[in-house]
Amino acid sequence: MNELLKIAWNAMELAYPWKSGTRVGCAIRGENGEIVTGFNIEGLWMTSVHAEVTAIMELIRKQTRGIEIALVAKTEFFTPCGACFDWLIQFCKPESPIHIQNKRGEINTFVLQELYPSYPKQ
Repeated sequence: MNELLKIAWNAMELAYPWKSGTRVGCAIRGENGEIVTGFNIEGLWMTSVHAEVTAIMELIRKQTRGIEIALVAKTEFFTPCGACFDWLIQFCKPESPIHIQNKRGEINTFVLQELYPSYPKQ
């Protein structure tokens, strides 16, 4: 878990938070053991790509599914947005642990399926 969180913090440094100023980093361990990363990119005209999505794009490129997720931001308590949950549930195992660390270093760990219990079964 700590390794994954550290990698997510490093990925966060690549973020482009033009509008919000909030950098978000994501690291996902695949079934193949590789770790992929992502960061948020905000466009100038209200378009953005979230950290979870950029990590999942790399996960797909590696042809694997996620089995453990780390998400970090220099903000208070947060969870993925609804759209990101959709991506995470689709491309990660529902029983995957998701570790979320805030700006104070506090870590909350959940099971992905528990955060989105009514997601349609695949």
